Formats: sequence, C-alpha cells, structure tokens
Amino acid sequence: MDDPPIAERGQRTLAAIVVTDAVDFSARMAADEEATLALIQRDLELSKRLCLEFEGRVLKSTGDGLLLYFASAVQAVSCGLAIQQDITRINAGSHPGKTLQHRIGVHLGDVFFSQSDVMGTGVNIAARLQTAANPGELCISKVVYDVVKSRLSLNVTDAGALQLKNIQEPVPAYHVSIKPVAAAREHSTAASGAPAETPPASSPPSQHFLQPGNRVAGRYVIQRLLGQGGFGRSYLAIDVQRFEEACVLKEFVPTQRSSRSLEKAVNLFKREAKTLYQLDHPQVPKFLACFTQSHRLFIVQEFIDGVTYAQLLRQRRRQGTKFTEAEILPWLEQMLRVLDHLHGLKIVHRDISPDNIIHSRDRNLPVLIDFGLVNDAVSDLLAHAEPDDGPAPGRRATMVGKFGYSPPEQIQMGQCYPCSDLYALAVTTIVLLTGRYPKELLNRDSLDWQWQAHVRVSDGLERVLRKLLQRQPKNRFQSAQEVIAALNLGNAPSEVLPPTVLHDPGPAFQAPPEPLPLRSPSALQLPDFIQQCQRELARCIGPMASMVIEDVLAQYPDASPQQLVDRLAEQLSNADQATAFISRIDIPASDLLTAAQSQAGTAAASVTAAETPAAVDDAFVQRCRQALAHCIGPMANFLIEETLAEYPHLDSQQLVERLAAEIPDDRQAEAFQRQLL
Repeated sequence: MDDPPIAERGQRTLAAIVVTDAVDFSARMAADEEATLALIQRDLELSKRLCLEFEGRVLKSTGDGLLLYFASAVQAVSCGLAIQQDITRINAGSHPGKTLQHRIGVHLGDVFFSQSDVMGTGVNIAARLQTAANPGELCISKVVYDVVKSRLSLNVTDAGALQLKNIQEPVPAYHVSIKPVAAAREHSTAASGAPAETPPASSPPSQHFLQPGNRVAGRYVIQRLLGQGGFGRSYLAIDVQRFEEACVLKEFVPTQRSSRSLEKAVNLFKREAKTLYQLDHPQVPKFLACFTQSHRLFIVQEFIDGVTYAQLLRQRRRQGTKFTEAEILPWLEQMLRVLDHLHGLKIVHRDISPDNIIHSRDRNLPVLIDFGLVNDAVSDLLAHAEPDDGPAPGRRATMVGKFGYSPPEQIQMGQCYPCSDLYALAVTTIVLLTGRYPKELLNRDSLDWQWQAHVRVSDGLERVLRKLLQRQPKNRFQSAQEVIAALNLGNAPSEVLPPTVLHDPGPAFQAPPEPLPLRSPSALQLPDFIQQCQRELARCIGPMASMVIEDVLAQYPDASPQQLVDRLAEQLSNADQATAFISRIDIPASDLLTAAQSQAGTAAASVTAAETPAAVDDAFVQRCRQALAHCIGPMANFLIEETLAEYPHLDSQQLVERLAAEIPDDRQAEAFQRQLL
C-alpha cells in the first residue's frame, strides 16, 4: 500500500499522534539482551504493519517504541487497540519472562513537521500520555475520546485531569483497556479487514470472504456481499471517513500467489484502475481509490442507487410485458453517448449486458458498471500456470465478457474493439425488446440471430440492429457516432425516462434480491392515502414509485401513515426531495384511522395516533431534517430517526443539541442550532 498523505515538511497540521513504548525495556535488556531484542523487533514490526493497515505513517522509532501519525483520530485509536490486542494474543500462554508489554498514548493536536523531525505540543502530550498508560492499555486525551466515542465501542475509565510533565495545563484523559484475548482477536481482524476466523495458511485465497463488520484499509466497513464472479467479489461498504457514505468495494482474488506474479499484477492493476479513476461521466461510477492489503487487490467505486436492467427484465418477464421501442430509443441514445465518450478515451468496456447496466434513480440515466478493463488486467497476469516465467511469446489476449452478449472475436480470440461494445449493446437491446435471453434468440445450428419474430420494430431500428450484430467486426458500424447518425437520434429527447411499467425496488443495499409482488394495503386500510403517497413519490422518482411503495408495505405491513411516509422518505437519496415529499403528504386524522381500524376489526383499533403524542411535533422535525441535510447531506434522515428512536421524549431544544453534536464542523453545528432555536 502506498504511504498515506502527510503534511509538507515545514508546515503545521492537525494530526492524531500515537506514541508506543515497551514496559521495563531497560531492565529486561540488562537481564537478557538477546531475547529482549528479538521480542522488541517482533512487536515493532507488528506495530508498523498495523499502522499501515490503518492508513497511518511511522514517523520514527525511539528504540523500544514508535511515533505514529494518523490523519484520523478514529484510525489512530483503532490502530492502538489492534496493536495491544495482537500483542496480547501472541503473548497468551507464554511465560511472563518471554513477553513484552507496551504502553500507548494518543492525542489529537497541532504538530510541526521540520526537515528531520516532528514536534509540537501534540507530540509532547501524546508522549506524556504514554507514560501514564497502564501496561497493555492506551491512555487517550479527552479531545480524542470526544471524537471517537460515537464511532468505536471502548472500555474506558476516566483518568481525570492529568498533570503531565512539562505540560502547563492539566490534560483530561481516559484509560482504554482491551477486551479478553478471544474478543480482542475478533475486533482486531474486523478492524484490519481480515475474516473474523483466520483460515489455515493452506486455504486457497478464494475462501477468504470478508464478513459484515470487517474493516478494510481502516475506513471501509463491510455491509454485505453484493456478488462474485470469476475475478473476485463486490461488497457493499460504508466509508467511515465520509460520513458513512455507501460505496462498492471490489476485491480481485489472485489465482497465483508468487511474489513476481503478484508484483506485476499490482502494478498493472493500479495502472488500469488509474485510467478509470480519471473518468468523469455521469453514466460511469466514480473510481474513488485503488490499493492492496495483505496480498489482496481492491478498488473502491461510487455506489449507484438504482436497479440493474437484468432485474427489470425479470420483472417484465413475470408480468408478460416487454420494453417498447419508444422506451428503448432514448435509452439507446444515452448508452451510445457514454460509449462514444469511453471509446474517445481509448477505453473499451468489454462486458456490456443487462447485469452491468443500472438505471440510476437519482440521475435518471443508465449507468455502466463492472468494466472488463480491470478484470482483464488482473486475470491476464494472475491466471498463468507458471507466473514467474516471462510472458509467453505470442500468447493470446485474456477473454472477458458473457457468452451470448460478447461478439465472436472476443469469445474466440480475446480481441476487443469499439465495435465489440456496440455488438454487445445491440444484443442487450434485442434482449430488452423481446423479453428473451440470447440462447432463446440464437439459432442453434447456424448461430444466427433470429429475434425479429418476437417483436416488431421500425425499419430503421431493425436495419441498425442487424448491422451491429454482424459476425465480422468490419461489417458493423465502427463508432457510436455512426449508430446515432443512422438512427437519426440527434434530435431525439436526450433524457431517458424510467421504464413506464417497470419499478425500481429502491437502493440495492435495502431492497430484497427480487422485487416483491404488490402487497394489499390492508395494513393501513386507506387506499386513497396510498395513492396520494404514490402520486407524490412519482414526482420525485417517476413511475418506479409504485415498486418502492410495494416494497416498503411488504417489509412494514403494520406501518401507520406517518411511519409509511417516513420509510418512503428514506428511499430518496436527495435530502431536498425527501423534505419536499414529506411536506406534500397530508397525514390522515386520528378519527379516520380509528374508523379504518374498526372496519378491519384490528386489535389496534383502540390505539390512535392522538393517544401517543410526540414530544416534538412533525413540523419541527421536518425543519430539523432540512437544516441538518444542508450540513451533512442524506445522512440527516438516518440520524434524526436514530435519535428519536433512542430518545423519544426529547423536547425541541434537546433534539437540536443532540443533532448538533453529530455535525463534525463546529461552525456548522453552531449555525444549525441558531437556525432552529
């Protein structure tokens, strides 16, 4: 992994400083120098490795300790805990004379980087806190504790205001102890991104799945596995350094582990990922990072809130309907526009299919995911039987793509051109138009496409698709611009409307694997109210509103009208849209609810909304939601819901104070309070 960024020499910066030191090191050296040196070298190497895993920087060694730098206090404390936990685990069962214990101090403060050293009050306080720490534990300043207490589960004891040597003012601090060894190992592996149970050394790498709660690179917390293929796996993760923003973590699993092969793979992997990182297009997920950790290759991508066209196709097939030409033409134009952009940059996607195109709910555009570019780079170097040998002369290119969608030159020879992407796009188009998969549209004997019998389209579209599906690359259109011109799409509407009879199941990390059938609104017994919600939600996300509502009703069949509105607002990634949606809904009066419950004969008829008044009225909560969204974005809805669930009887001032404490910028927090109180 590359070194993390650090302030330029000769500059001041705010930093989290960690200082480690071995207990009774001098006495142990006098008693058994050779054994003590072996122990300290082992522990320092372990500490350095964990420092890098948590994106820290080793500034210098003090002989029996280290001075570490972190840009994040959360990572600094997590690293300190991991060091103590791993050392405790290693020492477990050993004779006390064969082990070393360490003290660790952590402080967040101003430091100065000179040409050859780092200095400042921040360093001095961290060093003094280290001397105050108990053996095998951490001592952290109150400044650090206030930053990390909401992020980390810590076993702390108030140390009071410590009078530290050469520090003028007392420093409030906390002792942080570690959990028992078994639990310590679990926390450490989760923090470092390794599986909670370390597999045997002989286990193949394909078995090492990341588990929910695992932390990779000190910042990406795994939520769940999204999928896996021949080259690796994709995970939904949250980035704790970006207000827990959702992202996609892609891991590429080497099939060969030799040092030379891995080194070559890492270099090419980073080069290809850098190419994708430089892309800036609304129909391509942003590539946020590329790194390696413990011989594992990762890239981090923007999470796209939407649904794949493969899911939408399955929904259509169940309904017995197809995409219409009126829907396909604007969609096709947008796909051609993004391919024209990519091909102009000499980038070929190589893996176009309904699985790799997402209808983005907030952008209202088809978005291309899973570029074969990086898959190709990794497999090309890692799939050889003898990776330490030089590249075989005349070896063929690596093949990526899907059978049926990929053209013959790609499947048979591993060759890809811009017209190869256009072929795959044409196959995807006829699959969506016919509602049938490639194996149903290919003649088994001649392997010719026979799709016209399943759908009627305009002569112009049919001619274009026939030419794009030619087996010989030279017989196809050679560029996306040629296709646009042939279809006369230059004057067509550029906006892709959501499918008129398809429904988006909402964010991929909240939706079930398959869209659920529409549930009867008997839970609320207010069909007019549900129609109002669907109408107002459609103003935000289009016709896909009906599936969002059916999904929420399926998950929360007993939701009250207010709860239904809140759940629907959570599905809107745009905070302003969510606020506007809530404000436009008229919640039914309590007597209407009671009457409806009476008609349904429910046991809850005696409990009405009027009998459970909220400490803070809905109008004020909406004001808080809107103001908080301006400070921290879409996380506002989540924070308000969590706060009200944990503290249901807060008054207005208490609610505002608790929400303000979640805003990392002090000036924004003050402005938030002034606006509402």
